[in-house]
Amino acid sequence: VAPDAGGVPGTPRAFLTAPGQGVNYHRGTWHGVLTPLHAPGLFAVVDRIGDGANLEEHVFDAPYLVVQGG
Repeated sequence: VAPDAGGVPGTPRAFLTAPGQGVNYHRGTWHGVLTPLHAPGLFAVVDRIGDGANLEEHVFDAPYLVVQGG
């Protein structure tokens, strides 16, 4: 996830969730695709309904390496 920095993502941060845990993103929070790392990799998405754009994409200039910290 990344905070909004003037219409583009700010510095991204990664996080791990526990099995069965739900996650809500605050409005204006940039986030990547939902990517299960292990089987069975099941998840549900509840999206908003309404007029207007519901998706904005951004491509970073360089990739980020995600490592698990302690």
